[in-house]
Amino acid sequence: MPSKEHLDRPISEFISPGPPPLRIDQTVGEALNAIRTTGLAERIFYFYVVDAEGRLSGVVPARKLLTEPLSSLISEAMMKRVLSLPENATLMEACECFILHKFLAIPVVDNSKRLRGIIDVGLFTDEVMELGTETNNDQLFQSIGIHVQEVLHASPWKAFGIRFPWLVATVSGGVLCAVLAGAFASTLQQRVVLAVFMALVLGLGEAVAAQSLALTVQSLPSSRVRWKWLRVKLRREGVTAVLLGLLAGVAVALMVSICWHDFVAASSIGGSVVLSMLVSGLLGVLVPVFLRIVHWDPRIAAGPITLAAADLFTVSCYLVTAKILLR
Repeated sequence: MPSKEHLDRPISEFISPGPPPLRIDQTVGEALNAIRTTGLAERIFYFYVVDAEGRLSGVVPARKLLTEPLSSLISEAMMKRVLSLPENATLMEACECFILHKFLAIPVVDNSKRLRGIIDVGLFTDEVMELGTETNNDQLFQSIGIHVQEVLHASPWKAFGIRFPWLVATVSGGVLCAVLAGAFASTLQQRVVLAVFMALVLGLGEAVAAQSLALTVQSLPSSRVRWKWLRVKLRREGVTAVLLGLLAGVAVALMVSICWHDFVAASSIGGSVVLSMLVSGLLGVLVPVFLRIVHWDPRIAAGPITLAAADLFTVSCYLVTAKILLR
């Protein structure tokens, strides 16, 4: 069975040459003649297009290349937006791309965007099938602070000793949230609708934090976390969280406006949803990275800590925003 260390290996070790690249200044007829001359040694799904310096410029699906007029330019037939992977990416990151985008092959480029080769989805067939059994079950329990192999055959007292310390984070977060709610009791009494929707806003923040955390832990490098990787991860999760927050925030704000006719409360709740989902998504990245830096196991410790931190920020943001707007 493939290990986590195996999936952390760089894809540069698994690159295949792929089909001969097409030049951006060729016609379809010239490209087909060049392909016949060099031959094809493996399954071909896409032909990749490069410029004079060998930089990746586009992609032409094999079927499209065969059906285009021979006089058409490759630059006209190709799709300019093409997903690629850097040569220092890991097998786990490549696997994520195949699952998310459903491609059959992905080009690999160097730091100058020059085409190095391709990664074929066939490389992951066995990996995905095997990882879908016991490994994922173990990772599922680790995300909530439990190592399944430790608890499976443990006595009740030993299981209690393993599980309770991680529940302390959840209990502490809940107590602090209650203290915050008590400090803003007058604000909640002024607008009952705020108390009604607090649980919904908390649930949305926790959901985004859990999703972001799961994706981060799966792709977290086993070695030192590099700033470039962290920057890309934060940008991706931040944009995704903002889009999710805007959709959920507008929906909740409309519901409050229609049912309670309270536009100030609607603005407060909707804005809190957007901000809390953004920060919760970023916490799902930053907490496991911080735990890796301090040499804690992020697979076990990150879940309770991330959810507690997300709850604290969500309640704080929700109540402070409401107090400012209602004043």
